[in-house]
Amino acid sequence: MSIPASFLGLEGLSVFVTGAAGVIGSHAVREFLDQGCRVTAHDVRPIDSTSFESDSNRLHIVCGDIADEVSIQSCMASAVRKFGPINILVANAWIPDEQDDRPLWEMPLDLWERSYRTNVRGTFLTIKHFLLATLPAQGDSGKALENLAIIVTGSDLTASKKGNVGYAAAKAHDLYGMIEKVKHDILKLNSKSRINVVEPGWVDTSPIEGSLDRLKGSDAESQATGPAKGTATPEDVTKAMAFLASHHAASHISGQCLVVDGDMKGRLVWKNNEIVLFGSNTERDSISTVSQVSNTGIPAAISLNSKPKIRVALSVDLDAVSGWLGTGTHPDNVLADYSAGFFAARVGVPRLLKLFKKLQLADRCTWFIPGHSAESFKEEVMEVVQTGCEIAVHGYAHEGAYQLTVEQEREVLEKCIEVSTSLTGRRPVGYRAPLYQVRESTLDLLEEYGFEYDASLTDQDCHPFFAPCRPPLKAIDFGQSASSWMHPIPKTTGARNDRRPLVEVPCNWYMEDMTPMQFLPHAPNSHGYVDVRVIEQLWKDRFLWLLENEQDPIFPLIMHPDTSGMAHVIGMIERIIKWFKSWGQDVEFCQTREIAKRFRSENF
Repeated sequence: MSIPASFLGLEGLSVFVTGAAGVIGSHAVREFLDQGCRVTAHDVRPIDSTSFESDSNRLHIVCGDIADEVSIQSCMASAVRKFGPINILVANAWIPDEQDDRPLWEMPLDLWERSYRTNVRGTFLTIKHFLLATLPAQGDSGKALENLAIIVTGSDLTASKKGNVGYAAAKAHDLYGMIEKVKHDILKLNSKSRINVVEPGWVDTSPIEGSLDRLKGSDAESQATGPAKGTATPEDVTKAMAFLASHHAASHISGQCLVVDGDMKGRLVWKNNEIVLFGSNTERDSISTVSQVSNTGIPAAISLNSKPKIRVALSVDLDAVSGWLGTGTHPDNVLADYSAGFFAARVGVPRLLKLFKKLQLADRCTWFIPGHSAESFKEEVMEVVQTGCEIAVHGYAHEGAYQLTVEQEREVLEKCIEVSTSLTGRRPVGYRAPLYQVRESTLDLLEEYGFEYDASLTDQDCHPFFAPCRPPLKAIDFGQSASSWMHPIPKTTGARNDRRPLVEVPCNWYMEDMTPMQFLPHAPNSHGYVDVRVIEQLWKDRFLWLLENEQDPIFPLIMHPDTSGMAHVIGMIERIIKWFKSWGQDVEFCQTREIAKRFRSENF
């Protein structure tokens, strides 16, 4: 999914949202995902993730109690492990005012204690462990964390500031005092950090729950008659959150409470007929209504670069020992050769995983894993699976199609589907032929078993294409007369020229690490002693040309743990990926299935 740049400048930031199972919380998750953030959604209740499936790679769901210190600390740590340092905290878990204006002497103790436990203790612990998680992140980076912001959702904070008495004002007083303290203390941690409050007023929740809630109580009459005039929406509240969370848009605001209510007076509005523009100097004393603007509120995109110019597909072929058994079989293979396969699984895999996690790309990769590797190195492979990456098929023992009968091909594919499904709980949709040895029968089987893409052919080098449907090419028999083989490629017969919807995501010998940078004693095309900087420059030259000359290209990069996991290679892999990332919004990192899915949706 392409994430457009927004004027809020929140793209790529990590956001932690509590109370994410509720109306406002779920809308907050949606808003920050739409702003290009990576979001950890937290609640003590189950969170329905079905509406976020298209953004699942940028969503992390955790369950816990914010008023339990061990629980909230564990959930914060989980978010950091998944997405790196947390930039923005949305402390949204709070219990509405349920006392219906009863006087203090009529209030049940359990109601007081339940609200206080969540609204004050829970908010305190959430902010405390958010800031504690920030300390090591800033220490590791040696600089202040980018866009450090806290947004608290609360009710009746304005009432406490006005001096009202009663239960709501009393509990708000504690919360308001805590926010004032955080406002000053947080500057010791990060001089540009901020904390602000969004207070929902009358909010129409009918699209979700069929009701109109003052998210501190309810209005029976309004529920009966429908939304009252001038009510706010959950989107109004969450767009205010996003605005206040943005250093780019609101770096001058801290310690403030913004009431998002149905009244026009003093209200921030985001609807198309309420947004105002200030014109030239002579017009600035008047406000003109803008009628032709997006009704989605805060614009999702204002940048000229509304989509990436190139999509990088990082993939890893975890051949391990299987690489020496199938296409790499040779009568002279010895124990030292097989040992390189053990290195790949037990050393190369952890090194690559550590690197991908460091660069926050562990879930943006596709691992093509032979069945033999999955069954022989279960612990290492499960570490891969747990990153959330895509798992695709790569044969069982790295056998090439031309080594097999068609029936053997079928047996191997069925076994690989079984192994992959048992690993991930989902049927694989992608395939790469070992040593790119795919033949017509292979594509027949991929179609039969419902695969979405293959990554073995090179009809294109930077654009996906539909798998070809053409007759096999036969080698020339030079023992026959020249007239018997002087013919063009046979024309395709039948109703189709390709195998749509089966997509080919191109591979390329020049886009992989093993051939130039690993010595394979019995492989005629291996080198192994090429300076990594030669390959690094080759990849950069290729990237720059594609970026400049091709429309919407992809950039597949194929790695092997036995090669890229070597000490003198992995540093170069880190440099080149960081160089890709330095292009910012021009580059998007995609799983291979995402590239195939996008191509299919646009062309089929």
